[in-house]
Amino acid sequence: MFDLQHETSIIIRMKQGTFEKEIFIQSDVATVINTIADYSQHHKIHPLIVNVERAKDAPEGVRRYFITDSLQWGPFRFKIKYRADILSVTTDTVHTEAYQFPSTYIVNVTTVTPTDNGVRLHETFSMKAPNLLFGYAFQQAQAAHGEMLQRIKKFIESNGNLNS
Repeated sequence: MFDLQHETSIIIRMKQGTFEKEIFIQSDVATVINTIADYSQHHKIHPLIVNVERAKDAPEGVRRYFITDSLQWGPFRFKIKYRADILSVTTDTVHTEAYQFPSTYIVNVTTVTPTDNGVRLHETFSMKAPNLLFGYAFQQAQAAHGEMLQRIKKFIESNGNLNS
């Protein structure tokens, strides 16, 4: 008798890209940082997010969430659920990472800088995803984050009321 061990490897070709977005907001740094670091509010400001759940357990120092997005691809509507971790929040920066099936990894660093009469919110978004998925996912992220920054501005400048 003999043992046969089969090792199956699947090579997934990956692609990566980065985009940056920036917007002026009439507010102070602390208010903007608190808004973007409060994921319980993100269903109000991110156009794809339909649900945010705080994870029951996470590594120490990490705020972990499970987020559900609603997406459309041609005539098809579908939802995806992924993990998002807030790794650090400082007085002027929020650093997050997200992990989504299949093999999609996102890093987002948002900085808020005071200006003469408000703040400048600057977001750097980097994604690594399988080649076949990358174009769609990256385009969706660019559009959603552009709209999200507009919504953050409106949300903050109208004291949390997006309908004003």
